[in-house]
Amino acid sequence: MTRKLTVRVAFVLVVYILVEGVAFAGLLLLRKTRGLTYFPAASKLYPVTEKTFDYFLAPGAKPAVVIDPDLGWVRPPGPENNAAGMRDDRDYDPQPAPGILRVAAFGDSFTYGSDVELGENWTKRISALDPKIEILNYGIGAYGLDQAYLRYLKLGTAYHPRAVLIGYMTENLARDVNVYRGFYSRAYADWPFTKPRFRIENGKLVLIPNPLRSIADYRRLRNDEEEMLTQIGRNDYHYVGTYKAGPLDFSPTVKLVKMVASRIRKKRQNPIFTSDGRYNEQSEAYELTLRIFDAFYRKVIDDGALPIIVVLPDLNDLHRSKDGESRRYAALLTYFKSKGYRYIDVMDALEPSLQRYTISDLTVQWGHYSKLGNEIVARHILQTLEGLK
Repeated sequence: MTRKLTVRVAFVLVVYILVEGVAFAGLLLLRKTRGLTYFPAASKLYPVTEKTFDYFLAPGAKPAVVIDPDLGWVRPPGPENNAAGMRDDRDYDPQPAPGILRVAAFGDSFTYGSDVELGENWTKRISALDPKIEILNYGIGAYGLDQAYLRYLKLGTAYHPRAVLIGYMTENLARDVNVYRGFYSRAYADWPFTKPRFRIENGKLVLIPNPLRSIADYRRLRNDEEEMLTQIGRNDYHYVGTYKAGPLDFSPTVKLVKMVASRIRKKRQNPIFTSDGRYNEQSEAYELTLRIFDAFYRKVIDDGALPIIVVLPDLNDLHRSKDGESRRYAALLTYFKSKGYRYIDVMDALEPSLQRYTISDLTVQWGHYSKLGNEIVARHILQTLEGLK
């Protein structure tokens, strides 16, 4: 090797080491300041997801949730879930007793009452405060509004409610364009299930069925992660922000480039939220959520019951309120008013409570309402239900 060639090779090596060093520092900075780490979710499962799968697929396993081919997942009967799929320790007759106002509630974990004991959740507290009102709680953790609607179509009329509460936690619109939660957020890395979703075609809702409908389907995902995740991602808005594993992943530069490129692709999408955190009224998620509300509301009326939308603010909303910011879902409330929809915004009760209590007093894990928070919500919703008797 000539001296000139040696100098060139040495120069290239120095530049390479410098570039890799800068990229490595960039990865460390992203981890420290943004909590971002390299993980090719488009081609592999998170390690915690693999552990969940292994437990779920093990012979004789008794998981807290089970596959539902149409809805994605449901809770099996147990100490706090009755035979009809409600969160309750009692069963109900198909027809309500004379003098009883029967109300069915559909939604996600904020309707279900996660992280508090049965009896402390707001649906049970309403019945305790007024025994003439019984709430049939069909909430299921991690559901989107789309799944709540599909669950109503499947079960909503079986027990002849006079009113139906359409529970809507304010982050749900991001779930309505989601199929596999691992694409959406690492916070759901331990959630292995897929779900159906709707699209709007020619102004109408069109259902895209749940892609994984059986244990056999989940075994295929476990055994062929990349191929199955690619198929699932075709109908998932959040898949665009993911990236795949590759043979050059040993390089910090390659990792950093992939992470930055995925963020750029995500930015080029019509975002679900605006830069200041409000609902983006031009997004697919917002338009889809409106159409699901329309269909849900009309169907309840067609079935002879009274629909009432219950807006359940999450932790983000409570912090926005504490900081004096506007409600990020204000556009949704304006839409409800324009349509003449009955609705209850639970923030109207929680916001005054923030003057007396801390957010930690009102919430527990994942921002679910605490025992106190559930009590405040129950009393607020009860004011509306009392007028229906």
